[in-house]
Amino acid sequence: MDKVIIIAEACQNHNGQLKMAYKLVDVAKKCGADFVKFQTSIPELHISKFAKKANYQIKNWKIKENQLKMLKKLSLTYNDFKKIKKYCKKKKIEFLSTPFDLKSIDFLKNFSMKYFKIPSGEITNLPYLIKVAKLKKKVILSTGMANLMEIREALKILISHGTKKKILLFYNVIQNTQHLYEMRILEQCLLLKKNLKLTLDILIIRKVLSRRWLQQHWVPGC
Repeated sequence: MDKVIIIAEACQNHNGQLKMAYKLVDVAKKCGADFVKFQTSIPELHISKFAKKANYQIKNWKIKENQLKMLKKLSLTYNDFKKIKKYCKKKKIEFLSTPFDLKSIDFLKNFSMKYFKIPSGEITNLPYLIKVAKLKKKVILSTGMANLMEIREALKILISHGTKKKILLFYNVIQNTQHLYEMRILEQCLLLKKNLKLTLDILIIRKVLSRRWLQQHWVPGC
């Protein structure tokens, strides 16, 4: 059986602190992860000043402010990510980061990342998809917030603008995979693989369908 590739999803769990980001790298390496993945963005470029915090954000972030102000406090700078990339190289673990805006795509394209991961919230963002596709990198496409039609169209856009057919389709399953709707989507994704003639791996959080990839959100101490 092929080796399972483990991605430690550090996300925004560094709370905007570079030292905490280093700690996330250290723990990911100690746990045997192959990659540690962050999120890179300029909050003003992808978050509306009118956007309210999600319920879980309200619960865990008691300060009364909108989502934009909160995420500005929790974001790292581009210079911080350069340091993290060097630190990952020193620790011998692969660095990944998901860009959440067009400027961050341009920033990360020079990082020699093995994959570009597209967040599911951008799966209908045409300029974003085209910009990533033109890089001609391997893609991990997150689909947790998408329906089948959106997944199909996103794949077609990526392929038609330069992404090779070796695409990793990341299906974000939060609930049990016996859930009827989730299983139906997985079945349809496999049909997409056949119809579009793709070399496609299906990745699932907490469950591994292809047994080759696993991504897990985590924070130190959990």
